[in-house]
Order: sequence, then C-alpha cells, then structure tokens
Amino acid sequence: MLLPFLLLASVCVCSGRNTDTAGETPASEYETVPLPKGMSPTGVFTTNSYSLVIKAAGDIDHRSLYSWEPGKKPKLIIEGRDLDITRLSDNTFAAWYSKNSQEEIVTLDAQKLITPPLKLPKGGPRGWFFCEGDTQAIVCRGDPPSMSAEDKDYDEMGFSAVLVIDLAERKTTWFPVKHQTHFRFAPAHKMIYVIDWDSASSHGPVTAFDLAGRELGHARLSDVMPSSPSGRFVESLQEDGSESWRVYEAAGMKLLSGFNCEQPECKEGDRDEDGHHWNPRFTDQVVALRMGGAFGKGGACDIYQLSPPRLMKTVPCGGLPVYDWSRDGRELVTLQYEGNIFRREPVN
Repeated sequence: MLLPFLLLASVCVCSGRNTDTAGETPASEYETVPLPKGMSPTGVFTTNSYSLVIKAAGDIDHRSLYSWEPGKKPKLIIEGRDLDITRLSDNTFAAWYSKNSQEEIVTLDAQKLITPPLKLPKGGPRGWFFCEGDTQAIVCRGDPPSMSAEDKDYDEMGFSAVLVIDLAERKTTWFPVKHQTHFRFAPAHKMIYVIDWDSASSHGPVTAFDLAGRELGHARLSDVMPSSPSGRFVESLQEDGSESWRVYEAAGMKLLSGFNCEQPECKEGDRDEDGHHWNPRFTDQVVALRMGGAFGKGGACDIYQLSPPRLMKTVPCGGLPVYDWSRDGRELVTLQYEGNIFRREPVN
C-alpha cells in the first residue's frame, strides 16, 4: 500500500525493505512522476543510465514521449498522433507517429532525438504498426498504400504488406505479402518471418523473406514465435480471442510453462505485448502480470525462473501498470497509469 504522504508531494522518493528466499534485498524506491496535467503513462523503457523514456497518453489519439530521471522534471522529446515506440538497443529507440496526415519515424535516446524525422510511405488504412528492429534496420507491418478499409481483403487483425526502413541509408521500401497475422524480424540473420495464424490447428506455413522482399521459402514455426532476448526461449503465438500463452525451450520446443490455460499446472498471468516481460540479462526469468480488480487494483507481477522452474518473487503491480527490466536485469521498474507512481523493485 502507498504511504499517504506520497500523495502530498509532486516528487517524493521513499523506500521500504523487501525480503525474498535469498535474504534481505536493497530498499525499493517509490516516486510520483510529475507528468503534465492530463498525461498518464502507457509505456516505460529503461536505459543503461538512470534515465527512462516514458510514453504517455493525453487523449485517445495523442501521445507524447518524455525523458525522465527520478527526482527531476520530465522533458518532452516528441509528440504526435497514434505514436508508438520500440527498443533498438539498450539506449536507443524508434518512434513512429502521424503528423498532419503524414507518417514519420525518428530514432532517439533517453535525452533527445538522434535523427530527424523520416517520412514513411503511405501504409494502407491504418498506416504502419507493430515495428521491430535494431540500430541497422526496422521492419513494420501494414497494408499496400492503395488498400482502403472498404476493400474485401482488408482485415484489421492482419496485414498484407511489410515496410523495411534502412536506418543507415535513411531509405524505406515496402513489399506485398499474402494475408498474414503475425510476423517476426530476426536482425542477426536479416530475415523476416510471416504466418497467417488463427490457432494451433488452423494456420498456414511460415514464409521467410529477406530485407529486399525476396521470398526464401518456408521456415519453422519457432522462427516466427516471439523469443527471449537470448533466443533460448520462444512463446506461443496469440490465438484469436485467447489469453493463454506458453513458453518453450527453442531447441527441441520443450514446453516449460503455461499461463491462463485450462491444465492444472498452468499459472495465472498476462504477458506484455512489447516483450518487456523477459529479463534482458538473466535470460530464464519472465514476468507474468496479474491485473487484480478494477483499474488494476491489487495487481501483482510474478517473476518466474524457467529452468529450473520456480516462482522467484511477487512485487506490487497495481494501477494498470507498465513495466520494464533495468538493463542489468537486477530490478523491475514499474509505472502506474493510475497515480503515476514509479517503483523500482530489486529482484536479483
């Protein structure tokens, strides 16, 4: 429970003591983030420094990115309509957004923009979305520019075109694909994998493309599945209407843990859509979020070790939280949508 005096100051750093099976841990930190009036956090991204990048919502369309260091005021980096962000490295990010009906993409760190805006080609009815990448290339999904929401082939749950952004050359290209629902970009191999997936019993083959859009044939199902930062573990694909998910050892596809499924051994907890649930350094640790009651009241983040399997720690995650691991993997950083409360909880 938050102490009452936290609500009386715009910025207040407090601490408490936590213990786990390994004994006493360092003090947790609690702080109210002084975002501008009307802004609430919808995403938090850690860096190798103490600074964070915070995505915040002002209304249904307007989004802003802030640089924030605990104890200081947030600094606006960029704002726009339908803004989203993805991590490129420990300290660099890409943000894409719409401004005056033109989609743009920029790269940034926790203090400033690194590159000026790069205009994107039109990407169908919704534009480009669900981007992945590294500091060399970014891949996004969308639809051909000529497609409209009235077209018979349009599916708001799928995509039919892939955008490739060459960051070094500041060039963009796109290529069409048959109707797909999931994709994954593997930067190490410069490969793009796509699949039309409804369920484990109803799906097409995995198709591989290079960054030039050349089709390279079929690939394994594990190639398109979301993976841990090390690549050692993969997750099941989202099935339409289902909240269940599973984690497998990538080599051999051995099932390690299941969540929100019907088997007795399955655990409760949701995954983060941006992949923040994976520890970036202790690669067999994953977070499952239990939302609790209304507006996330009483929610918790359960931190599991996969090999050997065990529940490591449960930390408070109330108030519709967003979260990320510290870059050294030793702390879980959470930020509440309700109340703008920042927490830094020691784990390892």
